[in-house]
Amino acid sequence: MLGPFSLPALVVTAVFVLSAVGKLLDLDTAPATLRALRLSGPPPRTVVGGVAVIELAVAGGLLLGSGVVAVTAAGAAVALSIVFLAVGVRAQTRASTDECGCFGRLASTRVGPAMTARNTALIALAGLALVGALMEPTAPALAVRLVLFPLLGGALLLSVAAIAVVGATLHPSGERAATTPAGVPDAALITPDGGVVVPRQRALRGRAQLLLFVRRGCTSCENLIDRMTWDRELLETLVDVRLIVPIGDDMSLGAADEGLHVDPSGEFARALGIPGNRPVGVLLTTSGDVLQPIAVGGDETATLVGTVLAAAAEARDSHPDEGSATN
Repeated sequence: MLGPFSLPALVVTAVFVLSAVGKLLDLDTAPATLRALRLSGPPPRTVVGGVAVIELAVAGGLLLGSGVVAVTAAGAAVALSIVFLAVGVRAQTRASTDECGCFGRLASTRVGPAMTARNTALIALAGLALVGALMEPTAPALAVRLVLFPLLGGALLLSVAAIAVVGATLHPSGERAATTPAGVPDAALITPDGGVVVPRQRALRGRAQLLLFVRRGCTSCENLIDRMTWDRELLETLVDVRLIVPIGDDMSLGAADEGLHVDPSGEFARALGIPGNRPVGVLLTTSGDVLQPIAVGGDETATLVGTVLAAAAEARDSHPDEGSATN
């Protein structure tokens, strides 16, 4: 029989599976994940991939195990959730507000109070699953009970799906979470040479701004950064090109690397409604507005850059004697 502790076990299983799959699908961003969590030293892909494997193993034990296996899996779920909470709180105390990559490309989750609340709730659910496993040591595996009692099992699965839908609305996937900003802020970026620039004001003075939001460790971002080494000169005959990275409160400007603009704590990106994943491309027109839609992801951003590049090439061919504008 499906008891009152079945739902917590099923929710924890679903969370761990989604978290693991998201991480494995987005291993290229593992370095950014460890930076967001203020962890250094261990190989990023190995750590993130290892955590994902552990999550899958625990989820498998919760779903398929019975007796000692179920108790062990539930205990491991509690321990793993406590580790997640501790790492998140530590990163928060070190002023991180970055995208944590906890669910990879499946959801956008930043370090902060919301992540702490989620991990606390996960500990409570895992604890309830452990109580259930201890109270019913002879009960068959959760998967077996779902099959034996399809009506109740369907209700449980529907409940988990409803919880997932609500959660998705609260923490939308970074893949399509861009929103149209009410207005472009007069926010400042720190230039590669240590100066300050306000992109909207530059745009209003007649220089359109191609804003490329990137992060180190992301393959598509690194490709975009490399592309600018040979495409920037032509692009800047038409627009100002700005490769932008967020820098946390406890990080030095040197962490941005040469040639990159700094968005302190990612505030400019958030004000523009930029989603959590990278890269993202934004074209700020000379009217001071964002040209919609915002380009999200490697393919869309590359297309935006290609479109602007083609326009720059056409303008150059139409006016071969005009010099390029300065940034």
